[in-house]
Amino acid sequence: MESVSFTQAFALVQNITKNFSHATQRTSLFNSAKRIIAEDIIASRPLPPLDTSAMDGYAILLDDWGKQCVCDGKILAGDNASQFTLTQGHTYKVMTGSMLPLHTQAVVQFEWTQPLENNLIAIPASITHNPSITMGQNIRFKGEEIKEDSVLVSKGQRLSHLDLSLIASQGINEILTYKPLKIAVFSSGDEVIEPHELALPHQIYNTNATSIMTLLQKYAYDCEYKGILSDCKESLQAALDDLSQYDVIITSGGASVGDADLLKETLLNNGATFIFDGINVKPGRHLAIAQWKDSIVILLPGNPLALLLHLHTLILPLLESLQGGVRIYPQSFTLTLDSELKLNPNTTSIVLGTAHKDTFHLYNRGKIGSSSLGNMRCNNAIAVFNNVEYVRAGAKINVLLYNADFCDIMDFVNHS
Repeated sequence: MESVSFTQAFALVQNITKNFSHATQRTSLFNSAKRIIAEDIIASRPLPPLDTSAMDGYAILLDDWGKQCVCDGKILAGDNASQFTLTQGHTYKVMTGSMLPLHTQAVVQFEWTQPLENNLIAIPASITHNPSITMGQNIRFKGEEIKEDSVLVSKGQRLSHLDLSLIASQGINEILTYKPLKIAVFSSGDEVIEPHELALPHQIYNTNATSIMTLLQKYAYDCEYKGILSDCKESLQAALDDLSQYDVIITSGGASVGDADLLKETLLNNGATFIFDGINVKPGRHLAIAQWKDSIVILLPGNPLALLLHLHTLILPLLESLQGGVRIYPQSFTLTLDSELKLNPNTTSIVLGTAHKDTFHLYNRGKIGSSSLGNMRCNNAIAVFNNVEYVRAGAKINVLLYNADFCDIMDFVNHS
């Protein structure tokens, strides 16, 4: 199979997710952070559930502004004030979050009032200092924040602590979520050894497994590191025989056309179908994705920087879609390019830089080595250009931060 463009690859990997089975399970709110919800949550209870005071003060009728009122009592947050009715010349002392007496038109904060003898309250203490009050002032009205029957959280949304707090406001303790993708992570290559081992001059430490595992853990995937694959058919076949229970299999290395890269051959011999084999992207053209039985196999390049760039721009959106998410595109920000940029017009170029305030500070004039992990670490943002030859200094471009959230619009690729 010939290599594809970046946009073709993105469309192809999203197409294969349409028939992917999304298993679900019921989880408690405490165990649902970072999960993707598998149902709409409809508000059965407005928030606030009734009219409440927005601050400590006195509940009044507007006609009593500038007068002395009799204080009929105090209402604390949590008190049932449904039997209290506000009448002309009377007030109630109310606390933040407390239920208001019937007919309350405004709440006057304590600082504007003055206690007098015989349980009287001057409202306000000085007309000159506090000239006016308006209907509804300092009142949080029923349903002001959340209306009854509104969609509180939509199916396919990745849940934050704030989402879960809103769900809890409805008296819900358990929700339906998608089961985390079960992902197997491998490295490959006889030259690669683990960090706890002693590297000889001709060997390299395995940084890719750490990059993949720690990045995916941010999204609560069920990841398992399976070790380093040897460059021999027998060991590759033995490893493959043990992987059918995984939704996704990710390898680094073994995606090029070298004589020792036997993984693709092993996959083909076991009935795998390649979605694409190679991508017209600089850096990192050695990327392949295949379907094998009920699993998706992702063959990432061995070069650490190219691997990370693919993870942020293509693989994380693929996994988000496989997980059942509806917001699958990396969220971009429009920034000003600080200097001119010259690129190869016949490919998709990914460049590094630092996003600071409203400017994208280009790293090394857009030239990066695909194997330099340090290049990634000393920056914080990525810009993707599709078939673009030249970008002037001062141009507005779309930029991805390393920790970008997902959105429902694909606008992060810059076109000519």
